[in-house]
Amino acid sequence: MIERREEWLELILNSLPDHVFILDKNGYYVDSYGGNYYSECFNAKSYVGLQLEEVISASKAAELQAHIDQVITTKQTLVVRYSLAKQEHLLLTMEELQNSGLPDESWFEAIITYLAPTLEHPEQVMWSVRNVTQTHLLEKQLKKLSETDELTGVLNRRAFLLELERTLEQSNSSVCLMIDIDHFKQINDMIGHLSGDEVIKHVAQVCQAQIRSSDYIGRLGGEEFGVILSNTNAIQAFDVAERIRLSVNSTACSVDGHEIYPTVSIGVAEYDSEVSSAKSLLINADKAMYYSKRTGRDQVTLYHDGLPDLKISASAKTRILKVS
Repeated sequence: MIERREEWLELILNSLPDHVFILDKNGYYVDSYGGNYYSECFNAKSYVGLQLEEVISASKAAELQAHIDQVITTKQTLVVRYSLAKQEHLLLTMEELQNSGLPDESWFEAIITYLAPTLEHPEQVMWSVRNVTQTHLLEKQLKKLSETDELTGVLNRRAFLLELERTLEQSNSSVCLMIDIDHFKQINDMIGHLSGDEVIKHVAQVCQAQIRSSDYIGRLGGEEFGVILSNTNAIQAFDVAERIRLSVNSTACSVDGHEIYPTVSIGVAEYDSEVSSAKSLLINADKAMYYSKRTGRDQVTLYHDGLPDLKISASAKTRILKVS
């Protein structure tokens, strides 16, 4: 009767859709169950008797062992999500590694539960895991969409401000650029609002090409952009801003048979001991950008304490766009 009950329990456990591993406190696989719903070809029983370091790379084994240690110590269930690169699977054959059907990186979600010791078994954990790669990729795509300006493909205002806050927390040497397209109303009046959007996209692409992959650009609204330069001082940032300015005014934007040469006014502000917040940094960069606008446009202004707080007036002198 007992044997039949054990067979019945074994059948139930192996019918579980998720893989369930039993591991001891040292990271040895004691037993495994289930998982056929997600992977019929994977033999989880082949892991039994092996240690984490014999199955996956040393660095990844250490990461997962840390989760086991936490559960053993706290005796509390832990839910974790982690990734495994294809090359981190030590038991994969060369043929399997070269299989284009396998993703370069897979994501897993595990529920790790403490198993109290018995007369027959020491402390162990039950590691229930499922492959969530598709879910992770979808979440990543949705996150990107929520952070991206639909027109230009750069960060939207909300994502840019969050990235600015994060950058300032991690780096004491950061600079913010505020970039505004000059005479944009005239551009819209000349070629139409929809074509004007092409100019906005063009300027965004030119700016993006002039900054490092570690820097960030965002559209803050209308024809205005912000750039975050991390680990950069004001002088270096001024050079970057000049490079952006020159690249914009020398690169034609072809729209509906016209070649538009837009220009930009740029303000540069450095995050230093005098700046208390991301908001203050943006205000300083904005003041510098307005100064560039008010004193001639198509130029870069570096913010300093004595910089006048100018606003663009309706009577401000305008610069004629080059149109061919």
